[in-house]
Amino acid sequence: MADWAGMPHNLLVLIANRVKVIEDFIAFNCVCNSWRTASTKDNFDIFSPQLPLLMLPDDDENNYYREFYSLSKGKVSRKLYLPEAKGRECFPSHQVGWVLTQSFDGEKVNLFNPFSRTQIQLPNQFALIDEDDELIEQEEYNYIRNAILSANPSFTSDYVLVIAYNTDVNHLAFWRPGDINWNKFRIGDRVGGVSDMIYFKGQFYLVTWSGALGIIDFQGPNSVPESNIIYLNDDKKLFRQHSTQFYLVDVNDALLLVARFGRRRSNASRALETVKFEVYELDVVKGNMKEINNLGDSTFFVGCNGATSIDSTKFTGVIKPNQIYFTDDWFDQNYHLECGGGKDMGCYNLQNGNIESFYPKLSLSHICPPTWVIPSL
Repeated sequence: MADWAGMPHNLLVLIANRVKVIEDFIAFNCVCNSWRTASTKDNFDIFSPQLPLLMLPDDDENNYYREFYSLSKGKVSRKLYLPEAKGRECFPSHQVGWVLTQSFDGEKVNLFNPFSRTQIQLPNQFALIDEDDELIEQEEYNYIRNAILSANPSFTSDYVLVIAYNTDVNHLAFWRPGDINWNKFRIGDRVGGVSDMIYFKGQFYLVTWSGALGIIDFQGPNSVPESNIIYLNDDKKLFRQHSTQFYLVDVNDALLLVARFGRRRSNASRALETVKFEVYELDVVKGNMKEINNLGDSTFFVGCNGATSIDSTKFTGVIKPNQIYFTDDWFDQNYHLECGGGKDMGCYNLQNGNIESFYPKLSLSHICPPTWVIPSL
């Protein structure tokens, strides 16, 4: 029998350099000590494109592991020991590998990379409360719903994190490494709550439930944000419809708006199911919206805290072009369901409107339903 553990180190390094998929690289690292020493972070191409993995909820109170479902393998490909994510909501931050985690009691908020287990402590949610703010139920008032990074903390400490909280109204805050507390700010009055945010061409963009497009600019490392508001020309009255979600996504240097439409599963239930998506290219100067019916080779992944565009030609035979893979993002409705959210997932064909399943099981959670995470070391 071959002694795989005794392979020459330089040969193992050569093999490790040829592994382009992070989940395979992590598996390579777990074989034995000799393979682990050959598969260091320096021996992996961190800029190789990665397909999002579906991060599943923890399945019981004593489970400190999280499973990750792989579209390419059609099964759970990784099971990682992540006590840092136990009992916490996790959602992506628009920077590869990083998620924001928050405990349900508001005491602990962190940036976290589940693949390297690097964690950055943030101010807690209670630091967002003002005594003179209108009274809202405590557990819902300070809950963070959106979190966007300007740069990847794996590569630099020069970044800004912008969050939206209590998203029925316009509550925003930012944090930089070294800050003791959140720095709260607003972009205007009566623009509505924040539906989604994105970092695009050096600025933060947000879209509100009322159809306002906010542009936030940080000029320097110690600057306060400057903002501008554009009201989108909503000829189709998208922002007046019920049971909708809106996402911003960057595709080939164009800013797109993704509108998601839902309906009740039954008259007796608050649960929603997705029935349709529409995509619009935004003119960030004039506020015009141009509907797009073909994404070309792009494939969208949408869910909690936003949308991501992937070039499907990099993953031929795994994902389909002109499709939208979506996870359950009806947070307000799912909060009141007995088993929580996670049922409304599928793959939407933008050309014909068909919806197919991509995940064979049912994973439900009140705290952290399945969510997309792009892996990174």
